[in-house]
Amino acid sequence: MNKKVLVVAAILFLAMVSCMMITVNIYFPEKDVKEAYKALEKELMTPEEGKPTEKPEGKPESSIKFEIVPSAYAQEQGLSDKIAEIVRKMPDVVHAYKEMGARIREVDKMRDDGAVGEGKDGMLAVRDEKLLTSDQKQIIAMQNADRRTVISGMARAIIRINRVPENEQNLKQVMPQAVEQFAAHRRDSAKKGWWVQSPDGNWTRK
Repeated sequence: MNKKVLVVAAILFLAMVSCMMITVNIYFPEKDVKEAYKALEKELMTPEEGKPTEKPEGKPESSIKFEIVPSAYAQEQGLSDKIAEIVRKMPDVVHAYKEMGARIREVDKMRDDGAVGEGKDGMLAVRDEKLLTSDQKQIIAMQNADRRTVISGMARAIIRINRVPENEQNLKQVMPQAVEQFAAHRRDSAKKGWWVQSPDGNWTRK
């Protein structure tokens, strides 16, 4: 009997050690993630007719100007670009961005009217249901579904740059930060007069 107890205890101990060994601390570059959200939104949500025409390539910048850029800043910019590039290769996320861009006029009108605001969870939150039609409620639902896809894509991108397994445990670790930075970007991007919710849950009009 005692031998069986020892075997069970040993198995449980090894299981606990295994769990501890596979738990990793994933680096989450908040500033770079926020910049990546901003760049992707500008690129993928802007209708083709609204995008500025690309200027033809001219002469390369002088080496003197390049050298005076602080190396730390250059590294941060490089990381945000790398994150954005990973997200661009996710068809579901690119599609979500384009769908959100197609609805931007309707969403802006609801935000202008004060019917919806930017929630602390990164979702559109209803502020005054009386101002909404059934079609607008459907738009809100679709917009939030696409936002969840975007946030999930960012979480996956962070896992990939950390070169750790893309499993449920690691996704759960980075998802709250991916949500936080998306919500922060939405608050920063809000126009004057729009409702925004701070991380502590308080609502204010910008």
